[in-house]
Amino acid sequence: MTARELRVYNLLKNIPRGKVTTYGIIAEKLGLNPRDVGRILSKNEHPLEYPCYKVVRSDGRLRGYTINGKNDKSTLKVKANKLLSDGIKLNGGKVNKKFFYKFNR
Repeated sequence: MTARELRVYNLLKNIPRGKVTTYGIIAEKLGLNPRDVGRILSKNEHPLEYPCYKVVRSDGRLRGYTINGKNDKSTLKVKANKLLSDGIKLNGGKVNKKFFYKFNR
């Protein structure tokens, strides 16, 4: 794991229960491109330790969730269920922005 990947993964640990963040918010916090954040999260080999399911698109839509190299509608359903179990309600497949978490500067 590179230092850059570790910075992204460690930031995930700071997202409180019942909150999500976006690829863009993470990118801004770490000075990265949001697409780079997505690529890093797609390689997360420790999803229990680094909860990448808590990352959504800037409009609240769910985006990619890779499980054992698989990324499709079934894995998005898993992501949605994990968010629901955290108390985050979805409306039309989107997370309301009131659940968005911005990291302290």
